[in-house]
Amino acid sequence: MNLTLKRVLFTGAGLMLAAVVVVGFLAGRGERSREAANDAPVNAPSRIREAYGPLGDEAAVVLDSAALARADIATSVLRSAANGGTIRLTGELRADPTGITALRAPIAGRLIAPHDRWPALGEDVAAGAVVGQVSDALPLALQRGGTVTRVSAQPGELVQAGQELLQLTDFSVLLARIAWPPEAPRAPPHRITLTLLGGSNASAHPPAYASADLVGPAADVDSVTRFPIYLYRTTARWPGARPGAPLEAMLVQPGGPATGVLVPAAAVVQWSGLAWAYVQQSGARDSARFVRRRVDTSRPVPGGWLVTSADALGVHAGDRIVVRGAEELLSEEFRARVSIGG
Repeated sequence: MNLTLKRVLFTGAGLMLAAVVVVGFLAGRGERSREAANDAPVNAPSRIREAYGPLGDEAAVVLDSAALARADIATSVLRSAANGGTIRLTGELRADPTGITALRAPIAGRLIAPHDRWPALGEDVAAGAVVGQVSDALPLALQRGGTVTRVSAQPGELVQAGQELLQLTDFSVLLARIAWPPEAPRAPPHRITLTLLGGSNASAHPPAYASADLVGPAADVDSVTRFPIYLYRTTARWPGARPGAPLEAMLVQPGGPATGVLVPAAAVVQWSGLAWAYVQQSGARDSARFVRRRVDTSRPVPGGWLVTSADALGVHAGDRIVVRGAEELLSEEFRARVSIGG
């Protein structure tokens, strides 16, 4: 091979190697560009605009007609209302400890049930009924009737003296735990009238209401509101009532009826431990603007809250508030603070 041919071959090989390096560099840079584009934060167009409010500029959610239809927003104008001079108190029914009895074994031995019939959980047993026997001791007769709420032994088992066999609860007398908010009377009345909540009265026969007498303050407070608890004992059997059922009591409002605006429960959303509603402000024809306002929930009434305060950042009579779709507006308001990726 002559010198000229060798030079041509080495030159061609060098050019091919340079081309491979350039193509690899360009491909790597393209891949890095695509990765950077995929990792870049995704920022959806924000619907948050500045609006002038009671304390200056504030955030407003602006929706065009198409977004408004997708969110299924419905509004209503707040009107003046009164609570009729009553306060609605809520609570829960509990079993009265004085109505709970336990049937215990008089001696150690084998538990025997007559005709192999032993009371079952939830069964009503009358006072004086003979339910069994332990070995050769006297028959076991119930001193007090009630509903079987615990079965601690079964026929044929060996039991110890003093061991619990059955627990019975007399549901003809119940305790009502009533949360006592600050606006309630400082001195609780000696007798109140109770009613079950949430349709619990639908299966009950009259009376749907029950009277209850004051027992006194409970040793604890309400786990949700931290309000004090007062205990009331029902005065008669209450058909359909069982421990755990929610209830309410209506008391006379101190100082007479209160007036304000009725904010329906469907309009209220929770954020940062407070209650809020969205008020629609005047805007362009093809869009709607909504701002968030505080809702005072210290006066609950059936269906919502009676707002009596004149807070500049609250709701007022004549405001057009959102009664359907407030959750969508809350999500839209805080979506602008979130970026995905990065």
